[in-house]
Amino acid sequence: MKHFAKELAFIIAMFTNSLAISLLVKSVFGVSTLSSLPLVLSDIFPFISFGMMNFMVQSLLLIILILITRQPKLSYIFSFIIGFVFGLMVDGFDILVAYLPDVFILRIIYFLVGWVLISFGAALFIKSSMPLMPFDGFVKDLSIFFKTKVRLIKTISDLIFVSSSVILSLVFLNDLVGVGIGTIFMAFFTGSLTQFFIDRLTDRYEFSTVTAIGDHLVQIASIKTR
Repeated sequence: MKHFAKELAFIIAMFTNSLAISLLVKSVFGVSTLSSLPLVLSDIFPFISFGMMNFMVQSLLLIILILITRQPKLSYIFSFIIGFVFGLMVDGFDILVAYLPDVFILRIIYFLVGWVLISFGAALFIKSSMPLMPFDGFVKDLSIFFKTKVRLIKTISDLIFVSSSVILSLVFLNDLVGVGIGTIFMAFFTGSLTQFFIDRLTDRYEFSTVTAIGDHLVQIASIKTR
């Protein structure tokens, strides 16, 4: 098996997921299930950017995770920081992606590429074993805590996010914002595609740290099973 640095997996995941979210917004077919709620909330509270609302919502998930597992970890502090940096990256990519053409066929491509990238990025985040963005850490740690597949936890979480987005959008904005056929599609299939990438990466690569800092981050990110 080939070796894959966990540090590199983490860096790639940060870029692919932030770019993926911006591409999905550009497609207008519906953002990712995770981003649907922050997008609606950023429209309800326009003084908060989409990227920063992403950070706030994911941070709330991290708090919920701690309440469920009762295992507050030092790595969660890094997750808050990572979530903040990720929010800035999303806002940055939003500016760049805004210049892409709005041709219908290209919007389909934006959506498909965004969906694949966000699933692949989530798999890399998980395989890195490092402090993750709050949402990915939420999925990973709950799957470990309850000894179940990542696919199940992610699919349930996605469906809750979409339902909340639809309700808030209709109540406060009188319209569906950010939620479209693409969002529903991802709610059912992103978990499976993420698991597919996890399985393929596990079969082909041995993930290991190459720096002392990376090794320390992996250690503090570990969680006990239920």
